[in-house]
Amino acid sequence: MYINWKKSILVTLDLALAAYLVLAVTSFNRPDRTSQVCEKVRITIADNDSTGFLSAQEVKTLLTKKHLYPKGKNMQLIDLRSIESALKENSFIDGVECYKTQDGSVGIVVTQHLPMLRVKADNGEDYYMDADGNIMQGGHYASDLIVATGNISQRYAQNYVSLVSQWITGHELWKNQVEQINILPDKSIEIVPRIGDHVVCLGRLPEINDKNRRERLINQFMERKLERLDKFYRYGLNEIGWNKYSYINLEFDNQIICRKSKHKVQHQETTGGELAAHTPQ
Repeated sequence: MYINWKKSILVTLDLALAAYLVLAVTSFNRPDRTSQVCEKVRITIADNDSTGFLSAQEVKTLLTKKHLYPKGKNMQLIDLRSIESALKENSFIDGVECYKTQDGSVGIVVTQHLPMLRVKADNGEDYYMDADGNIMQGGHYASDLIVATGNISQRYAQNYVSLVSQWITGHELWKNQVEQINILPDKSIEIVPRIGDHVVCLGRLPEINDKNRRERLINQFMERKLERLDKFYRYGLNEIGWNKYSYINLEFDNQIICRKSKHKVQHQETTGGELAAHTPQ
């Protein structure tokens, strides 16, 4: 078989030339990574519409203090892992993803722990907690979170107060009504409503080591106590006035004891839980 070697060589040279031109153009248009400088930093806070702590400016400040803010630095020398690790040290940050782009930008996407509760304990501790019971130190959050006060250790806050707060925030009525949880020295729990000039005592929470049983029993406790309080609001305070009493005690299952100044009024209940009477003593 006759092969036209001359033609084959020309075709090969043409292909080689074309490949060279493509590489030359690509290399010409590609930025020089050895000298390219970061021109822009894009910081995105995931779920920023939610009630979170962080802003893009705060993320920038955190990185600037650690000399890791990438703007103006050589792109090759920017260590994305160092940026991610530094930000994850902040207790308000749940996750971080960093990336570089061809146009000389660095992107930083931050997801945050969303606060559910603020604890201001008698022992001087002041911190926030998320829905998983994670403790977040510091911060300057100013939104309408439930505040827990009183005789609260961090262990008690994580194992008990957080469950109470979760139950409250999971019910629209009480989420809008309760603004404070207070733990007394004997571990009795009080709640302070937004409406009405009174404090409500619910009694002592069930204490148990098993996590699942503890959560179930505390949910049942809150359901039972707040259902009684709801009935008292509907059939009691709606008739006699929301500011009549300063203290409402739901500790005992068969009665509701209310107090204003030196006066005490006891409300007896039927076995069905309906209010039967309220008689001054």
